[in-house]
Amino acid sequence: MEIQKKAIFWDSDGTLLYGNESFKSSLVRAFEKHGYSLEEKDAKDLMRSVCSWYVPEKNHSDKNGEEWWAELLGEIRLFCEEHGVDKSDITSICNSFRENVVTFEYEAYPYAKTVLHYFKEKGYENYIISNNFPELGKVFERLGLDTEISGYFLSASVGYEKPRKEIYEYSLLNAGNPQIKYMIGDNPVTDYQGGLEAGMTPILVHNREAGKTCCEQLTDLFDIIT
Repeated sequence: MEIQKKAIFWDSDGTLLYGNESFKSSLVRAFEKHGYSLEEKDAKDLMRSVCSWYVPEKNHSDKNGEEWWAELLGEIRLFCEEHGVDKSDITSICNSFRENVVTFEYEAYPYAKTVLHYFKEKGYENYIISNNFPELGKVFERLGLDTEISGYFLSASVGYEKPRKEIYEYSLLNAGNPQIKYMIGDNPVTDYQGGLEAGMTPILVHNREAGKTCCEQLTDLFDIIT
């Protein structure tokens, strides 16, 4: 009898990690470090206009992770020029911003590692599929979660954002086309609907919406995935 390959694909922010505004905060901190002030609202508005996950219809598969960063930092350079930052400080601000994003104080939900380990022991491979920056794996390593993860499929590297089918197709292919496949996330559109349309079994966590399989906390998954 052939053993079926089993996999669980997890969103990151809002699912395994608490939701955060790391990009906004990282830019504010970068400005402050170099002696400039920046309103949080202005930083947030900028991020919403330049981060690729806010325009999922855009195809950026022609760029690798470094090229994704180069494009984003190019937009931040323009923003700095328009907001009176001395040209001699702009590169340093951009470098600080990127470093701040990667080293931000991300926090895992309680029992995140326990849940990942439980399903790994049950024969599932855990994968991260996230609209996020290329170095997200370093965050999981820092939080001690990486030992439970088989791979990372990150939009900045793949070139497509959830809920586009391409990022799901890429992830499934590179995970070995598992026969049993779950998509766990907190967003009804990018995670639940996107996973459903990709042929996965989607489950919402830390969120509720009528007509969808939902659970309040990660440990509730023990009773749903058997």
